[in-house]
Amino acid sequence: MKDQIKQTAGLFGAAVAAACCLGVTVVLSAVAAVGLGFLINDAFLLPMFIGFAALNLWTLYRSARKHEALSEEAMLAFWTGGIGALVSTLGLGLTVTGILPVAVILVYIGLALFVVANVWDFMIGRNSPACADGECKTEDR
Repeated sequence: MKDQIKQTAGLFGAAVAAACCLGVTVVLSAVAAVGLGFLINDAFLLPMFIGFAALNLWTLYRSARKHEALSEEAMLAFWTGGIGALVSTLGLGLTVTGILPVAVILVYIGLALFVVANVWDFMIGRNSPACADGECKTEDR
């Protein structure tokens, strides 16, 4: 359960950092209202996005290693998340630097792949033979 919380936190953090970089008004207002307005700078947000994406990928990888019976499918979910991280980071970098302002669609596609990978991994964990009796028996490595 702790790994799922970390995984969700990584995904949420990456989405918030991307939303701030893209200038989503609601997110910018919420960040400023909490007192974190100094973070609304692309020099902070792009490394934060990369950090949260890395956290999410690490938790996806650890989860894939735990699902030994379904390791091929779990690793496919991890690689889907990796492609999502690469595409969204590339799109965010191109958008923030102004090289290709229409690359915003890449950010959304990458984040969608992130979400798909996390939901897929969650479903794999629920269908794992170790969870068949309703009590997951996994060990932290």
